[in-house]
Amino acid sequence: MAESFMPKTLVLASTSTYRRELLERLQLPFATAAPNIDETRLVNESAQAMVARLAQQKAEAITAQYPNALIIGSDQCAVLSEQILGKPHTHAKAVE
Repeated sequence: MAESFMPKTLVLASTSTYRRELLERLQLPFATAAPNIDETRLVNESAQAMVARLAQQKAEAITAQYPNALIIGSDQCAVLSEQILGKPHTHAKAVE
């Protein structure tokens, strides 16, 4: 007797509107959850290492809430000449 396939719940470990909109394009059901982690960059941490660490921490932060889910953790940052640019929060700051 073949086992029936039970799809896992898909969870986006982010409250980002942009990431939610990207995932909605797949037209798959999913949930979102706020990971509530400290996103402070570590001393001498590269941008690549930072985003990889934060993505993993975000996914791990919600595993207790969704122990049997497929969790997507992600992070990004803008880099200019080796300098990580923070979130501008306003249009004027983004232009600057």
